[in-house]
Amino acid sequence: MRLNTFCLCCQINKQASMIGSFPDEKKKLAYMQDVLSRLTNLQEDDNSPSLYTEFQKRFTKTWGIAPKDYTKLKKEFNQLMMDLEEELMRSIQESSDPLERALIYSRIGNYIDFAALSHVKKEELLSLIEEGKREALDKEEYRHFCEELVSARSLVYLTDNCGEIVLDKLVIRILKERFPNLDIQVIVRGFPAANDATMEDALMCGLTELVPVIGNGNDVGGTWLPHISEESLFLIENADVIISKGQGNFETLHGCGLNIYYLFLCKCEWFMRMFQAEKFQGMFVNENRISSDC
Repeated sequence: MRLNTFCLCCQINKQASMIGSFPDEKKKLAYMQDVLSRLTNLQEDDNSPSLYTEFQKRFTKTWGIAPKDYTKLKKEFNQLMMDLEEELMRSIQESSDPLERALIYSRIGNYIDFAALSHVKKEELLSLIEEGKREALDKEEYRHFCEELVSARSLVYLTDNCGEIVLDKLVIRILKERFPNLDIQVIVRGFPAANDATMEDALMCGLTELVPVIGNGNDVGGTWLPHISEESLFLIENADVIISKGQGNFETLHGCGLNIYYLFLCKCEWFMRMFQAEKFQGMFVNENRISSDC
């Protein structure tokens, strides 16, 4: 996705807020000048997730403060969703279209994002899940998706956040039931990136017992094709169908031209404007049918 003024201002504001309470104004000024200098020298493959990761490392190096450890929160939200797993699976199986219901629940799980949201509330998550029983995917896009899966040989599933990965597992269970000959591969983050799902989360929720799972070899909160592992890149470029979860994956992948179905909630002002959506409105869009303005 092309960088824009909203994303650049967001990067600046995040860094400014992180140092706001520090007392050394001279050092703070020098740090923000360094941030601004980098943003005036953008590279062709820069994107919001990659810049965010780069600035987090600069912050740690400059201020000697380690990145926030999300280990406890990740386990907490993984367990929350695992406790609901069988109840949600029953809801999926009892619905008129189990695959659509599973995709909707998985999309709602994209709410669990501590990097994009200042507060992730369990109560709001559970409320969104309940509302999901009355939601539907874009009719035409879902029709395309189902028709392609009939003849597809391979599908790559790009996960996003902790907790959410449990709901991704439900989608994969339904896909395996409905399309038993479909080869499904899952790709998680290669290294910790905020509260994004890694191999540890895939193991915890039992996803690795269902399908092959690999890390992408990178610590950016997305799927940054020029910098992921050769194995991940090969799987993605050769997949018949790709499901991509979350805004970060959209920001790093949009424009690549692959057959990607993006599944996410609009969580920031730019995405709300881009898709003319309300906050937390769900999207299910295909890479090759998105407006050229996005």
